[in-house]
Amino acid sequence: MCSSYEDFLHRLYQYRVRLNLTQAETGHRLGITQSQFSKMELGKTIVPYKTLELLLNMGWDVDFLLTGKKFYVNDSKLSILMYEEDSEQKLLSAIVWFLEQGIEKSIAEMSFETKCEIEILKMRADGGVPESILYEIRRISGIAQIPMAEKLGVNIKKYRMLEKNKTAPDAELLLRLYEVTGCRPTLLLENRNVEKLIINELWNQLTQPIQKRILALAEQVIWFLKM
Repeated sequence: MCSSYEDFLHRLYQYRVRLNLTQAETGHRLGITQSQFSKMELGKTIVPYKTLELLLNMGWDVDFLLTGKKFYVNDSKLSILMYEEDSEQKLLSAIVWFLEQGIEKSIAEMSFETKCEIEILKMRADGGVPESILYEIRRISGIAQIPMAEKLGVNIKKYRMLEKNKTAPDAELLLRLYEVTGCRPTLLLENRNVEKLIINELWNQLTQPIQKRILALAEQVIWFLKM
């Protein structure tokens, strides 16, 4: 077991204790026994995708548990505006451009993770849907399937199944993927809310003056679309 996975297990334990939950109570909420959860928490069995998905649905900060990093999790003013108006698809192309330009003016150097998130939004704005987020991350990183499989420590057959969503990554694999690409794990867990997750994360990187300007521009675009 690598040290980063041990760190994840330690955060999992601390998070449960902070919520004042026993192993039995947590296991019950996950639909498993206390013994099964205990084995996961002790590292005797790898935490599966389904468990991470359930923890996420229970409101646990799965990104923090896996990475130790706090990502922006609240709905931003921009995503609230988009989804309240039910105009997210029509607005998306403009919003991606606003965010990309805003980030370039807000930070000195764009990380791979940020570039990856912007490219994923661009694909969705153009009406494209990738085979999977994992496929899109690999494509953006410019890594072929075999080298990516090697970086993740899986054979090529399993990697291809992961990329086609025929099997799901467990906690250990999600952690490796984060270490290789820097992309937040919940992008592979929240398939239905990928756009909102990314918009909220990118929004948090903008300066307040640029946020205000983008909101004003988004309101103008919404007004134009309603004409």
